Amino acid sequence: MQIENVVVSNSKYREEDLQLLFGDEDVHYTTETMIPNLLRDLGIFKSTSESIRAGRKGPIPSGWTELKASKKRRLWIWNPSE
Repeated sequence: MQIENVVVSNSKYREEDLQLLFGDEDVHYTTETMIPNLLRDLGIFKSTSESIRAGRKGPIPSGWTELKASKKRRLWIWNPSE
């Protein structure tokens, strides 16, 4: 299973948090706050409609989220609010 690390770039994250959470792994930065838009942008689904039909909808929750985006891909999302 492929795992991707995502950080909401307009959140209140700190660089030291990223090192602690993800180490030297690649991190994808996004300004998207809605899950369907994020999954479309990452190429997991072809459209937001397809993502919604698959049950992936709503805003990205605050804090740490582990999301099984598809059968083959899992996302670890960091969206701190403090």
